[in-house]
Amino acid sequence: MLSKDELEEFGRRIEAVQERRKNRKIFCYQCKGDTKQETLFEKVEMIPPKELIFYDEDGTRKESVWTIEAQVWHVTECLGCERTNLNVYSRHSPAEDDLQIHHFPTKDFRTFPMWATHLNRKYVELFGEIYISLNSGNIRLPLMGARTLLDMFIVEKIGDVGTFKQKLEKLVSEKHISEASKKLLGIALEFGNATIHRGYVPTKEDLNSVLDIIENVLHSEVLSGKSEALKDTAPKR
Repeated sequence: MLSKDELEEFGRRIEAVQERRKNRKIFCYQCKGDTKQETLFEKVEMIPPKELIFYDEDGTRKESVWTIEAQVWHVTECLGCERTNLNVYSRHSPAEDDLQIHHFPTKDFRTFPMWATHLNRKYVELFGEIYISLNSGNIRLPLMGARTLLDMFIVEKIGDVGTFKQKLEKLVSEKHISEASKKLLGIALEFGNATIHRGYVPTKEDLNSVLDIIENVLHSEVLSGKSEALKDTAPKR
């Protein structure tokens, strides 16, 4: 049983949390940032107990515990653009801040590059799957997909022969990529190999960098095609 002091401290924590909930800013998909919003609807409902699994350093299941929590459905209207946003929160205690578990419309981790739609359809479809997975919160699957994009590009340009190092050398010798791009693609390939074959878990920063490298090469392909088309329409002297 809690003492009087502990009860008072618990009450102060609840008041502080309620104040933060009242004044918190919420991400608006239209404004692309956190804004002040008016609550249109809120409902708190208990959900079935959830089992949390713990693993040891070797990745072997060690133990589990059960939690009791509530879900908070929160519909708001942005006071700036007046668009509607839905947030779902997990609440474990009235004295703890809610944990956001869902936002709609979604807050993309990385925006789909529209220039990719100028590539062949097989690239566009894979790009779509990569970005859907990435913006759903996954890390390894998007990196594996990015590695596949690179494989597709290499095979299309020079065929599926030799090691990756030899393939990169051939891409440079046949002037498909620059020497600088070769070094960057080598790094991107290593991250892909580590994720697929060695269970490596990249950070979001790692993934962003790998996508930057691979997309830079593919974007150059798009720009090359556009420059060829512009030759016929360029003003004559």
